[in-house]
Amino acid sequence: MDIQQLRNFLVLCDSLNFRIAAGQINIVQPALSRQIQLLEHEIGALLFDRSKRTVTLTEAGVYFRKEADRILQDLNKTITRTAQLHNGEAGEVRITHASSAMNTVVPAFLVKVKQKWPHLKTIAQETSNFQQIEMLLARQTDIGVAPNIMLPPEVNSKVLYRENFVLILPGNHPLAKIKLSDLSVLKNETFILPQVSTGAGYVEAILQIFQGFGFKPKVAHESAHSIGVLRLVEAGLGISIEPISSVLGTNMNIQLIELKNLPQKAVMTLFWLKEREEELRRFIEMF
Repeated sequence: MDIQQLRNFLVLCDSLNFRIAAGQINIVQPALSRQIQLLEHEIGALLFDRSKRTVTLTEAGVYFRKEADRILQDLNKTITRTAQLHNGEAGEVRITHASSAMNTVVPAFLVKVKQKWPHLKTIAQETSNFQQIEMLLARQTDIGVAPNIMLPPEVNSKVLYRENFVLILPGNHPLAKIKLSDLSVLKNETFILPQVSTGAGYVEAILQIFQGFGFKPKVAHESAHSIGVLRLVEAGLGISIEPISSVLGTNMNIQLIELKNLPQKAVMTLFWLKEREEELRRFIEMF
């Protein structure tokens, strides 16, 4: 049997008249009769009781009508869904991101996707630079957004923006009251930074800042998430440095010193697998 046979069967079910059904399908009546006979033969069941005056569905015919209708509805849904997937109107797009990216580019991207493709599911996951790369290479995500990330050769990228770093101090820290120009005064402070192994380029950029002032920071606590860093600083457990976008909208007992004159900047980067560039181009162009 084929799909057209099922459709013709359902038309006949509605009219229970071979002549009328044949006219609706636009075929001759003997051809429709032959199709129904072949269908019954293949199934091994009589679907219609035929007499000179009436055509009625058998018990088997009633059941087959219900199931054939369900099959065709499912098929139509599958066809529509397939076309939506092809056109980017359904399915899902997965994005990993750094904390600061959620304060800048990620929400706007998610809004654009939802407006253009309302049936497309979006999955955003905050994680470290290292984990982002691992997930991308394993195809567990589609695109990533991270600052100062070191990327392997199979990955393409584009810079979204550059911004200043900001020094984060507890609210009662004495350095918050002075104009800070020489960061060497921080050499005896304890810092809260991400692990070098998970930072993948980001932590190296921060360490370069302090190396330029002749010291290596003493790290007391490690956290890969900005909100965790800010809470630890607020609790007086150390100081930290983050991209300025990481502290947007915060309402904590902390002090911020923007490091405007440093050559090192937080460089927010969008990245994706080279071999998937054409497939993902519509999303890449939304940033």
